[in-house]
Amino acid sequence: MITHSLNIYFCGREACSPAHSFGPATRSHYLMHVILRGEGSFHVSGNTYHLKGGDAFLIRPDESTYYIASRADPWEYTWVAFGGNDAGAILKTCGLTGEKPIFNGSEMLFMQDKRDIVQRLSGSMINLQNSYNDPDGSSFLSLSYLYQVFGYMQRCNGKKKGIYSGSYLQKACDYIEQNFSYQIKIQDVARSVGIDRTYLYRLFQENYQISPQEYLIKYRTKTAENMLIHTNLSVTEIAYSCGFHDSASFCKTFKKRSGYTPLNYRKYRENQNIKSQIKD
Repeated sequence: MITHSLNIYFCGREACSPAHSFGPATRSHYLMHVILRGEGSFHVSGNTYHLKGGDAFLIRPDESTYYIASRADPWEYTWVAFGGNDAGAILKTCGLTGEKPIFNGSEMLFMQDKRDIVQRLSGSMINLQNSYNDPDGSSFLSLSYLYQVFGYMQRCNGKKKGIYSGSYLQKACDYIEQNFSYQIKIQDVARSVGIDRTYLYRLFQENYQISPQEYLIKYRTKTAENMLIHTNLSVTEIAYSCGFHDSASFCKTFKKRSGYTPLNYRKYRENQNIKSQIKD
């Protein structure tokens, strides 16, 4: 087996019979169960957690645990055993620790326009199982599905801890700064960050007193100013490079914001440089 910073040892899926149980027992690796449907309880370190579809529980190495399916509505779950040098750090960012070994999937429903991310979480686990059990499958493909699972959990953990408002804003700005040259829409920005457009608008208003759309236009225009000063690119080349539909819309927006047409702005800055050199 190729050694990665994260390694999958095995995975599977089971629809349990009523009151089906396992343990108490220990494992030599991390073992995570994601519940697809039904109910059950997980017992560890003197604590009992009652869980349902969309939740997950983590068994840590050398930790004695016991879990049992509900009699009335037994759970069906997928599981994955894994380890690696980065496993502990990844789980910590997901909020899965010795003190809190469970994940409450319902808390994810507040994200992404309340779309059912729990289904995505479960779907990633099923895809992980299918890819791992495929004799022609790739270990990298299996790892990609496991990272998706951790990605959804990490988002939820940040939301719960209340630390994501600043992070959301920074990610939105980073996305704009990396993609402003393309025909992106504000919905694309919100989707990339993982929040709805209304919440994104509120973050920009509270922190910058402008809308995300205004921030995008401002960034494009500022970049265009620098290109007019420091390059010999034509107005059309700059327009497309900065994400404008055409040179006409670029000129109109640029003049509205600066008071100059792009060519006149370039000439104005060239004259300023000449005057500065004469004085020196």
